[in-house]
Amino acid sequence: MNLDIENKIYGHDYDSVVLYRLPFKKESHILLGFAESVINGISEHHLSKDGFVFEPFEANLNQGIFINSAFTGSFETLSAVQKQDLGNLIPQFENMDKVRETSFEEYAKNYQQMLKTINEGELDKVILSRIKTGPKISNIQAINVFEQLASNYSHAFVYVIFSSKIGLWIGAGPELLLRYDGKRLNTVSLAGTIPNTSTSKWTAKELDEQSIVTEYIENVLLNHQVEDIIISDPQTISAGQIKHLCSYFSFTCPKINGNHIGILYDLHPTPAVCGMPKEDAYQLIMKTEQHDREFYAGFLGPVVNNTYEFYVNLRCLKTTKNGTALFVGGGLTKDSDLKKEWQETELKSQTLLSVLKNI
Repeated sequence: MNLDIENKIYGHDYDSVVLYRLPFKKESHILLGFAESVINGISEHHLSKDGFVFEPFEANLNQGIFINSAFTGSFETLSAVQKQDLGNLIPQFENMDKVRETSFEEYAKNYQQMLKTINEGELDKVILSRIKTGPKISNIQAINVFEQLASNYSHAFVYVIFSSKIGLWIGAGPELLLRYDGKRLNTVSLAGTIPNTSTSKWTAKELDEQSIVTEYIENVLLNHQVEDIIISDPQTISAGQIKHLCSYFSFTCPKINGNHIGILYDLHPTPAVCGMPKEDAYQLIMKTEQHDREFYAGFLGPVVNNTYEFYVNLRCLKTTKNGTALFVGGGLTKDSDLKKEWQETELKSQTLLSVLKNI
């Protein structure tokens, strides 16, 4: 790697640092730059300039950021000196609010409220999330967490991002929201979760979840008059301690049929992080959950040479004054079971916790 980070940062006052690794790639990327606040979502303007998008779950409640690229580079490993240089570039935040872990009692109360709405026939599916706290980490440790996540989860989009506007976030998620390679667009239908063991089998609950999401995405694309749609059969993908069902979409979208931003925000938030019907599920989430999801269940990714690759921010954490706050969730349907859903979130939290505990 020819990444002379020390010389690149010397004399500069970057306010944002991003490390990211695309799924199934050996090479990681670094982006240094300056963040601008994004109000009510990104625009076509942001898709035409190099940078990095970091959007919240609710764009009307929280501002996102777009980091304008001042320096980019690629690497497979970072030396101790390079990690130190990056660590020095990232201020250690000490003024963040303390975060409270979601208790089982609070989760159970929220679960019952959501399940009641589902059983009354108002919803097919809704996502209930919670916060789990973890150990405090330093800047250098955050970079080590990124490296370990990239090593452990080849299928995931892995990142660590610091910006003076939003603090320090780390994540690893398998769900593609929207990709554009200059010719075709891609998205996925990701739903259904079971333990990643040889004895775990898909049940009607997970198959139904995945079918609902696939149908929803297909309808979104048809409404935007996209062309040449190709949809794969559901496939099993491993995600650490759990596995999901996933169908892949590929299509084209001629300019005459509208812009990519419309498709992007009709897909976001996806049923995997919100529910179905989307608006009803969203309103129930906002009414029920006591915590602010912030950037959890939002989306993020790089924009390079008029192409982009955005992923749903599923398994993620933020650093706080008293430690780390991990965001996890699961989909509730009429066939859900409280203890199983709680255990599913415990399994999902291990994607990050297992790494944090070994740093």
